[in-house]
Amino acid sequence: MKKLIQISLFIFFFTGFILSQPKWTYRYQINFPESDTAFVRPYLCSVDETGRLYVISSKIVDVNAHNAIWYCDSNDNVMKKMIDYDLNGESDTLTGNLYVLRGIATLKRDVIINGSVPFPRSKPNTVASQYYYTNGDTNQVEKFGFYHTGSGYGTFINGLAVSKDSFAFTGISYQTSVRLYNFTKSVTTPARGSYVPPPTYGQEPGGHDGTGLSTIRDVAVLPDGDYNNTETPWYTSRNSNPPITGGISVWVGGTQSSPGTYSAQRVIDPYSLLSFDRTVPYGITVDKFNRLWVAGTDSTRRWVKAFELTGTFAIDVAELPSQFSSTNPDPYGAPMMAPSDVALTADGLTAYVTDIVNRCVYKFQYGEFTSVDEKSTQLFNFSLDQNFPNPFNPSTLISFTIPEAMNVKLVVINSLGQEVATLVDEFLNAGKHVRKFEATNLSSGIYFYKLITTKGIISKKMVLTK
Repeated sequence: MKKLIQISLFIFFFTGFILSQPKWTYRYQINFPESDTAFVRPYLCSVDETGRLYVISSKIVDVNAHNAIWYCDSNDNVMKKMIDYDLNGESDTLTGNLYVLRGIATLKRDVIINGSVPFPRSKPNTVASQYYYTNGDTNQVEKFGFYHTGSGYGTFINGLAVSKDSFAFTGISYQTSVRLYNFTKSVTTPARGSYVPPPTYGQEPGGHDGTGLSTIRDVAVLPDGDYNNTETPWYTSRNSNPPITGGISVWVGGTQSSPGTYSAQRVIDPYSLLSFDRTVPYGITVDKFNRLWVAGTDSTRRWVKAFELTGTFAIDVAELPSQFSSTNPDPYGAPMMAPSDVALTADGLTAYVTDIVNRCVYKFQYGEFTSVDEKSTQLFNFSLDQNFPNPFNPSTLISFTIPEAMNVKLVVINSLGQEVATLVDEFLNAGKHVRKFEATNLSSGIYFYKLITTKGIISKKMVLTK
């Protein structure tokens, strides 16, 4: 009897320990006012330094939608309207400047949006505008673009991200390329709101389809990225008509003041999670840990995942709970049908997802949840994944998952049984972890990698080819 009680107590405390591990939890749905629901198509979004969420509604997928900016604060469950461009005349086809909203970003408390100018006003050109709202105040607006001040707006601008130094990164329809704009107050050449020369930078790896339907849709920069450093990466997402050429690209080689040398490479992952079809927008963002978050908008995905990137290799390491996720459905997750974009607060503990089909926003929080109920009993697995890529030369990524915090050792062994590298030898929290293995100084051949924990030992084979 005494032994049974001891075992029961052990199970109770062990279970409680596991359940207290931090995880993402779906909190609640944020709706738009009922009177406006018919005109709202929540598209891209961004969170400012105060935690306020901004969302654009756009005609980009439905001409009946209103172009508008909405917002909510941390405790709100209903969105508030900041401005409706259909109601103030900015979307008018003869006089307007914002017929389709295409991007939004925040910088501290400022809000920046971009959009295309309506036809027939701009006919035969495809031109654009950007509006800058200081402190998110509609009375403090600066307007830039083809019919305003600033240069470099003779094409559609899709997606928007702003570096900490006030340079705006965008995708452009012309040649399916990218372009930067100066929104600093200290740099006078180019003028504020103008593009940073040269007029043409590198092309997105999928190429130009000649129609503008397959193009860059969203942009993401590192929150604290040093974009005066040519090695600091930034990212774009691109959709595609068949054949599939869309996906995530990583851009390096230029700087925010000299972007003409930026070039892009396609990001690849083991399961082709990042091979995108014609759906839009596949919104992206980067969190404070420099992980890339991606909204899998189309009906074959219906997920929002975080990816660890090493160069052009990506491994998914986290997912927001989604009832209809194609890879990891969670009955207690958000009922996401078409997650359009994701935005995180600066501390990385709150996430928001816009859903263009359900016309709402979902809120998630990361933290410890200790209630012992059915919802909390979904535990991590203990597993070691196949390295990627495999075969490899000279580097590869190894990912593993542990069900609780524990001491972990991950080693690489050659065909003679000799240990040639130790990738991990430390105490780690529960969840998925990724490590990079560099084999620059090793010869071609078969190697083994072994995960050693108190839960057991797992090993797998990999091939180095030089």
